[in-house]
Amino acid sequence: MPLRQIAKSLAITPQAVQKLQVSEAKESISLKRLREAADALGCELVYALLPRSGKLTDVADEQEQQRAAERVIAAEHTMLLENQAAGGVQKRIEEEQSRH
Repeated sequence: MPLRQIAKSLAITPQAVQKLQVSEAKESISLKRLREAADALGCELVYALLPRSGKLTDVADEQEQQRAAERVIAAEHTMLLENQAAGGVQKRIEEEQSRH
């Protein structure tokens, strides 16, 4: 899209559009201004935070494993207090995780 057309859509000068491009490249543009530019270009701004680990499913799996471990450890602790500890905590955590 030509610079003048973008400027007209944003109701700013072509020089101001160039400043927007520079601020975007420097990662200093505001989300509001970026959204306005996206609208002027006929686009939708999508803003997302993604886990660094690679896959969102990895994060979900890690969280489920943590919850399963908390449930099993809590049960094991209660059983230990009643002198009925079962042991095999890691195996039970894996079984608990597979159920959910």
